[in-house]
Amino acid sequence: MHRRARTISAAAVIALGASALAAAPAVSARPPAAAPAATCTVSEPDQADRVTVEGKGFARGEAQLSSPGSPITDFNVPDGGSFRIANKADGRYAVTQGGTTTVCTGGPEPTGRPGTTYKAGVTAGWDAVSEDCAAKPPASANEAFRDGWNEGASAAREIFCP
Repeated sequence: MHRRARTISAAAVIALGASALAAAPAVSARPPAAAPAATCTVSEPDQADRVTVEGKGFARGEAQLSSPGSPITDFNVPDGGSFRIANKADGRYAVTQGGTTTVCTGGPEPTGRPGTTYKAGVTAGWDAVSEDCAAKPPASANEAFRDGWNEGASAAREIFCP
């Protein structure tokens, strides 16, 4: 059994290769790499109980920094996607940008006190310090109210007290 060798011209090979490429679906292209996830961290508090919030991987543009019991801070993320915001009250923070919220790591552990007593304390602390920067918390045996009062007072001091 002898096979007969067949010679194919170079033009035929090129034509066959070109038609195969034209018929192939364009799925061989790799999808674009996903953007790195945005992250942020809260530093350990200094002697004055102030922290620094740092983030990276964010898009350039407007963003909001929030913390329970504190007013929202609007800021702009510069080119490169990293930011550093110093001298904030010790607390838990999150950054919202373009409808996506990134919860920052670090800061105090959540107290699990989002209840009515804690909220009443936040409001009382805010109201007291917004009227008198030297206001002191009332004597209270309720830890949730006291924690809320301190949180509200701290937020008010940032806004109303020099």
